[in-house]
Amino acid sequence: MDKSQEVDEVTRLTAHAHRVLQSGALGKSQQIIRLFEFLLERSLTATATKEIEIALVVFGRPASVDLAADATVRVHIHRLRKKLDAAPADERGERLILPRGEYRLVVAVPDEQDKYSGHVHRRFLDWRYFAVAALFLTLNAICWLWLAGKSPSDSRIDSILWSGITKNLAPLLIVSGDFYVFGEQGADGSILRMVADSTIASSEDLNNYKQQMPVPGQRYIDMNAHHLPSGLASALVSVMPIMVATRPGNSSLIKDVTTSRFTNEMLSDHDIVYVGLLDTLGDLQEPFFDLSGFSLSASGDTLVDRASGDKFQSDWAEPSTERIMRRDYAYLARFPGPAGNHIVVVAGIMDPALIEAAKIASDSAELSRLKTVLGNSDAFEAMYEVRTFGPSSVSAELLIARPLDVGQMWRTRQASPPSGKAMPSPGKPDEAAQ
Repeated sequence: MDKSQEVDEVTRLTAHAHRVLQSGALGKSQQIIRLFEFLLERSLTATATKEIEIALVVFGRPASVDLAADATVRVHIHRLRKKLDAAPADERGERLILPRGEYRLVVAVPDEQDKYSGHVHRRFLDWRYFAVAALFLTLNAICWLWLAGKSPSDSRIDSILWSGITKNLAPLLIVSGDFYVFGEQGADGSILRMVADSTIASSEDLNNYKQQMPVPGQRYIDMNAHHLPSGLASALVSVMPIMVATRPGNSSLIKDVTTSRFTNEMLSDHDIVYVGLLDTLGDLQEPFFDLSGFSLSASGDTLVDRASGDKFQSDWAEPSTERIMRRDYAYLARFPGPAGNHIVVVAGIMDPALIEAAKIASDSAELSRLKTVLGNSDAFEAMYEVRTFGPSSVSAELLIARPLDVGQMWRTRQASPPSGKAMPSPGKPDEAAQ
């Protein structure tokens, strides 16, 4: 690379870094911003750096730090990479990329971005995966419904979580969380990758985005498709026998739908069991978070306890590439519907917590423990911290369990947070998890 090319590369890198910082895409975490600025300085001067230097300079770790045990650098590198991937491209479609396995920032044109970020080119085979996933879930539900008339009694249906829908004879609707995905096209019109964006939840949202961002937006195409979380099938396998047992011998009373096909009319006509991620609640999200003592961040990866201000951020992602301990958060809730019906939520921030939430919801001992903590609460919520290593859950610890004040349910939320005594937390998440 000659001198003029080096100057041009520095100019482009500086301009993109300024755009990212001004956009707020990095969030408010000072550690993420410090890491970004450190990597930018090293990249602008073409100076190589190592994990140990980042640990010492950015995070203030001692020289004796054991990097095999201390995953601070790797976790923050992963978070920074996700934030850069989520930041919008410029008017030419260029992005600032943190390549996998490297500690430097590069400006990548559209055709180079998959090479740096590790994205897989998506073709028709991927859509067959979506179809197979949907078919598997449908067949799974049908099999359990077929067994409904033969299933023995199940003591779990009388537990604190499930007893509401057990006592009712209304139709039971299983709502599975799904989310909208759209395609990103290459220069030749092929689909480079599938994209899920929490701010673009429908074809209409995509059209609006393309009108507001005419140049980068033209790379995106509506595929009229929704994606099912990878942990959903396992979660349904755990809880389906309980739901079947609530309507013994009457499988016609059990139906299923995804959130993309859920309608407001269904909210009053059925008992509802939602199984999915917390950011795929769809039309259930507004009434649910009106009642809950938590709020969900715009990114969908953090629960905020309104009463204390404590933040619980999931840092789980791609366990096959980074086998380190991570946190995720599982959530269970039970509360009344608008017409005397009942609603149960079995959810997680990410897939490991969703799977763990379903295991907890089907564990007689843990349901009894909740009963001991909550008493005879007809409406409650419980949150668990799930520790994972690679693809496997290692432990689940109950952090908060409290009754919910349903006095204002289905009305506008009052200024004060819901009442209810929370269990003491073993400790606030550290700054790295916020």
